[in-house]
Formats: sequence, C-alpha cells, structure tokens
Amino acid sequence: MYQKLREGGFYSIAVDGNKDAPAAKFADEFVHLNFTDKEVLLQYFSGHEVHGILPINDWGTIPAAYVSQKLGLKGISEEAAMASCDKGIMRNTWKKAGIPVPDYFVFSNLQELKNGIKITGFPCVVKPTYSGGGGRGISVLKNENDVEWAYDFAKPYVKNGRFICESFVEGTELTIESVSVNGEVHILAISDKYKPDLRTRVATSLNYPAALSEAQENLVRETVKKAVASLGIHTGMAHTEAIMKGMELKLVETGARGGGSHIFPLIIEAVSGINAPAIMAQLLTGEEPNLQNIQKRGCVYRFFNPGPGILRSVQHMDEVRQWPGVLEIGMLKKPGEEVGNLKNSFERAGHLVTSGEDRNAAWELANKAEAYIQFEVEAI
Repeated sequence: MYQKLREGGFYSIAVDGNKDAPAAKFADEFVHLNFTDKEVLLQYFSGHEVHGILPINDWGTIPAAYVSQKLGLKGISEEAAMASCDKGIMRNTWKKAGIPVPDYFVFSNLQELKNGIKITGFPCVVKPTYSGGGGRGISVLKNENDVEWAYDFAKPYVKNGRFICESFVEGTELTIESVSVNGEVHILAISDKYKPDLRTRVATSLNYPAALSEAQENLVRETVKKAVASLGIHTGMAHTEAIMKGMELKLVETGARGGGSHIFPLIIEAVSGINAPAIMAQLLTGEEPNLQNIQKRGCVYRFFNPGPGILRSVQHMDEVRQWPGVLEIGMLKKPGEEVGNLKNSFERAGHLVTSGEDRNAAWELANKAEAYIQFEVEAI
C-alpha cells in the first residue's frame, strides 16, 4: 500500500501499536502507538502536520474519523464510522432506509439469544456486532444444539458487549468495492466468493468480476450505492458484502475502508485500473480523483487450505511467483504450524492473486498454480 501511495506522490506515516509491524519497513515514516485509542491518536497528530488520515481496517475507522473531525480534516463523521463498524447500528440504519437485509436481532447474553432465535429460525448466523473484522466469531447454527457453541465461539471477539443473530441466506456471496466522491458512490470491483461448507463461513476464493447477469449487476450496483450513502460514507472507500439468489439481494455488511489484505492495495487496481490508496489519499487531501476509465479485468484471490494437520513443507512457490499473471503469492502459516482449521480469515494457510484479461483467464491460472504447489502436511 505504501508503494502505491508513493506512486501517487504522497508521503505516508504508518501508525501501529506493534513496533515490529510490517508497515515500518515500507512507509516513509513509522510511529509506534496504539491507534485504536482515539485520544492518543489526536494528541500525537495535533502536534504534527498531517493532511489526511486513512484507515485500512475496522480498528482504525472510528479513531480516524474522530481525529479528522477534531483537526478539521476531510473524512467521514464519527457517527458514520460507528454505523460502519457496529453491525447492529448498520442493520437498523439499512432497515429504516428500506435496504434489504436478512431477518435479525441484537442480543447481549445467551438467554437473549435463546429467546430471540424464533425471529430468525434455523439455520441462522451468530456473530459479534463489532469484532475488528476478519470473520472473527462468525458461525452458522443448524439447530438448537449449536446455540451455546455459537455463543461461546463469538464471545471472545465481542468488543462492545453486543452480538447479532441473522437468518441464514442461501445464495452467492459477493464483495463490492466502492469509493464515494462528494456523496456520489462509484463501484470499482465486484467479486463472487467460494466458501467451503464450514460453519465458520470462511471464503477460499474471491473471483472478479462476479458472474452476474446484467440485471443482477445493475441491482447490486444501485443497492450498494444506496446502502453506502445511507451509512454516511460520503467520502472515501467502502467494502460491502452481500448475498444474491436470482434477483433477490440481501446486504450483509459494509466497512468504511477498502477491502482487507490485498484487496485495497492490489486487487482493486488489477480489476479496475484504479490505484485505490492513491485516490483515497487524493480525496482526503482535497484533490479530485480521475474515475473516468474504470475497467473490468479478471482477477482471482485464492486462499490455500491444505490439511488438516501440521504443515511440514511447501514446494514450487518461488517458481510460481515468476509466472506471468501471478501478482502475489505467499504463506501465512509456517512449517510446524497447524493448517486446515478455518475458524476465521486469519487461519488461512496462504494466498495467491492472479490476473487476466477476463475472469476465466485469471481463474484458470489460479487453478493451475494451486495444483502445481505441493504442501506436505502431517496428520494430527
């Protein structure tokens, strides 16, 4: 991301509570402090010249909005940031605006979950209203036997004492990347997801552009534009997730930042031709980004899931990295670590990003690369 900002002519200051954060190696300047504490962040930037604050995850969204307001910088309001981080507030906002969402209720303890389950019925989904993202604490409940397990699974990730239970919606899951300029929402990229049949619902492939009919895509675009605007995201990036079956669409969530991991700095540009970090920086510093030529190229974001067991070795990855069309490849898990237990997105073993003139070209390259790489896994 920091290279993309540099390409756009911007000087970047990375802020992280981890003194060994990877950003320290790539940003123009690095500051070691807890950016989730909005008062600490405000105190630091009050004494430094800064022209815009760009959050890249849910943890940073609310502090960035708060400090930007206090310093008179461009960005979204703290209320909009809260609505984009707390799924309960988000759903209430969308329901009031007439935006289609699954049946849902917000609860604070196990008894409230047991009492409210009649609203959604089974199957249903339980998750924190605010967890910091990454699919933390999400699970699918098939019957009453799953209720206590799902509650206990979500509880460690709950950051505000609130959970949400929603009806399980059958269909194709979509991700939508957008940017708002003076209140006008522009769609940059749409993917469909492949998810294995796990109750934790972790995706193993995002495929661009989504395989939608023209009518379906138009419905997605118009609904997402309305959803993003209703949350108050009038400036900057948004990452939205939705579920579509036929011409029925349900909105699941929107974050007031670009998609996680490689989506914001790499994949949006591979699909649309738009340098997302640079246009976000332009918006925050008062410049007008050029969005006249949004493309629709192919890209696949594939996640490796060998196992289950203990990873012992990985072969041929360096070779695949040199293939034309392979934009990024790497491992999150190291030899000696457990793989195959996808309790959230952070448990994926590794990743692969491929590009092509269209979806099929990127898809075929991803399949070829995944088949060529060899994982040695020892059963537990």
